[in-house]
Formats: sequence, C-alpha cells, structure tokens
Amino acid sequence: MLDTNVSPIDSDALAGSIPTSAGTPGVVYRFAGDAYLLVEYGDAVLDLGLRFRAYLLEQEIQRAGIKGVAETIPGVRSLLIKYNPLVLCAEKLVTILKEIETVLPCADDVEVPSRLVHLPIAFHDRWTLDAIAKYRRSVRAEAPYLPDNAEFVARCNGLDNVEQVFEYLQKSQIMIIGLGDVYLGAPCAVSLDPRYRLEAPKYNPARTYTCEGGVGIGGAFSCIYPMESPGGYQLVGRTLPIWNTWQATPDFKDAPWLFKFFDRIQFHAVSEDELLEKRDAMRRGDYRLKTEPGVFSMRQYKAFTKEVRAEAGRFKARQKQAIVQCTKGY
Repeated sequence: MLDTNVSPIDSDALAGSIPTSAGTPGVVYRFAGDAYLLVEYGDAVLDLGLRFRAYLLEQEIQRAGIKGVAETIPGVRSLLIKYNPLVLCAEKLVTILKEIETVLPCADDVEVPSRLVHLPIAFHDRWTLDAIAKYRRSVRAEAPYLPDNAEFVARCNGLDNVEQVFEYLQKSQIMIIGLGDVYLGAPCAVSLDPRYRLEAPKYNPARTYTCEGGVGIGGAFSCIYPMESPGGYQLVGRTLPIWNTWQATPDFKDAPWLFKFFDRIQFHAVSEDELLEKRDAMRRGDYRLKTEPGVFSMRQYKAFTKEVRAEAGRFKARQKQAIVQCTKGY
C-alpha cells in the first residue's frame, strides 16, 4: 500500500537534491530506471528561467564530454540524462552534476539563438471542427468545451468572443521550449507576452483523432500536431505541415521536424483556401518558410515582463476566475 505521507525527498527514486538559494533554483535528481537520471529544477510552475537553467546544464554537460553520458533530453524545467551504468555509476554522475551547478552562470545572463518563424493559420477551420464533431459522435457528446473549443477558450480567459481568441494568438510570439511533446517534433510552446497567454484545460477524455497541422491550447501551452493522431489540446486552427519524414523539401534539410528549441512562432491569419495553397506548395518544395534570425535575451525579457506586470496581473486574475466557472462539471 502506498504511503501517502512520504514526501518526494524521501522517495526511493531520489538520487540527491540541492536546496534553493539566493539567485538559484532548487534541484532534485531522480532515478529513472537503471540508465537514466532526471534533473528537475524549481517548483512545478511556468518559469522560463527554469528552462534556461536546464539549457545551461545541458550545454555544460556537452562541453565537458563526461565519459559514460550518452544523451541529454531537455524538458520544460528538467533534463533527462541517459548514461551507461557500466561506465558511470549514478552516484558519481550526481556528484559531477552538483559540481557543475556551482559554476553555471545565472539564467538572467542567458542569450540564445532564437529564430522568428512566421506561420499562416486558418482559424475555426473545417478540419479541426471535423475533429471536434468526430469526438462528439464517438467519445463524448457533452462537455464544457463542446461543441466549440475556441468558444470554450474564450470563456476560460474571460474574453468576449472567439475573434478575441484569434486576436490574442496573433498579438504575442510563442516560444518553443520543448520538442517532441509526445512525438515527431511536436512543439511545446508558450506565449512570451503574459498579457496574452491564453490557458484552457485539456479534453477529458482525449480525442481519438486530430488533423495533422492542428493548433491547440492545453494549460498555458500551445501545440501543433505533426500527424493525424489522438490528442487533448483545445483546437483553434490549422497551420502548415511541421514534419517531413524524407526531408524532401528545403525547410526540412536539417531534420524531419521543422522547429528548433527557442524558435519564436508568429501566427498570421489566412483563409482556408490560402492555407491549402501554402500547404500544397510546401509539400512540393515551392514554398519557403519565412524566418528571421535573432537572439533571445533573458535579461531583456525579464525587463519587459516587469513593465507589463500590472496589466498581466489583471488579465491573470480575470482568467483564473473564468476558468473556475468554465470547468464546473468537467
């Protein structure tokens, strides 16, 4: 029988920890099977500083070339490390990681390459509406997010109508802080402007079908579906293909997936017919994705969020109250 009084720090999965101190988040090291170690930073909150702390750790591990470390897989506030236990024992790895923590720079000093990627999106499109209709017929006929996911997102955020949802999604760039958010390079992205950071709970239960290229919101994150698949994000529109298995077109020359960590997506609305034309052209190799090189500065971003804190706080308070009302009977 599970002892619910045991804290995470007392868990048998715990390999070590570092307490929070001035300027640095706490760290927890967890066993993940016999060949993986999970490094978690801070509390389970949305904080770009924690993502960049994991980035700094990954960079230092790669620079150090630690013998026995095979691979690193970053998450939103974590880093999963695959290691060879016949070469490097877990205890030694934790000791090395703790030593690295003492030399990592402050996350506020981070500057990372960050492309601006312009993506067309058809809002309230027939493909995502068809996925919602299939869900109503085959999974759940009634739910707070039915029959219209975009209208549910509007209510969850205290907005007047679905047009405001589409407006908010275009007002702020969204940054990709995770890739492979289930499979095939699916992005886990978050709005950089807290005044327009839409939130909505996911489906319960999930859909059995989502159209490829569907754009959805789940929690505070946005996602693009790289293939037809199950899913639980609230669907608001459809965009370009983001996966190309054979890397047959120029936008996929580096990898089968379209995005890189810390890319910033800027959506702009198009009609369904325009989107179809662009999707077909992209598959032929006749359409080139519009991107702009750039750098993201954590210090500049924190200065920006400080400037808009009051306005963002008012939106967050309205959003919190609205979500409570919208999820009754969930």
